[in-house]
Amino acid sequence: MDRSTAPSTGGAAHHWLRGQLHRLGPLVVLGIGVAALVGAAGLSLGALTEPGPGLWPFIVALLLTGTSLVLVVVDDPADYEPWTRGSARIAGGVAGLAVFILAFEAIGFLLPAFLMLLLWLRVFGGESRRWSLGLALAGSVGIYLLFDQLLGVPFPDDVVAGLVGA
Repeated sequence: MDRSTAPSTGGAAHHWLRGQLHRLGPLVVLGIGVAALVGAAGLSLGALTEPGPGLWPFIVALLLTGTSLVLVVVDDPADYEPWTRGSARIAGGVAGLAVFILAFEAIGFLLPAFLMLLLWLRVFGGESRRWSLGLALAGSVGIYLLFDQLLGVPFPDDVVAGLVGA
């Protein structure tokens, strides 16, 4: 028997697993909801007449957890668009935001904001190099000046601003 007519041992399992990928998002949200429930309960729920600081976060986390549990169990896979190259771009954008947050806390605002804006304008927006560089520079410096200098919003110490004496 040649390979083209041989029965596949993992085909059915692979097909079933692929059909369950739509449950991945609700499972992630379920995990976040359970973690939020635990965190909110740790803040003290108090009583209905004297609510503690964790009561409203607990209620919101309970709704989030319940909704995601329903989606895990009864969600219809026909409601979802298939994964495409565009899906990978969205995941890349979310990953870029996560890197921005980590870099923002470590080295300040200016450089991470410039790089994030450059990535989004060039890769996701399809802008030219000249426009991307100019807009990323103007956007990051403008936002920094607006929030840090004019509005007095406290940012972490900025490496680049420290180099230029701002």
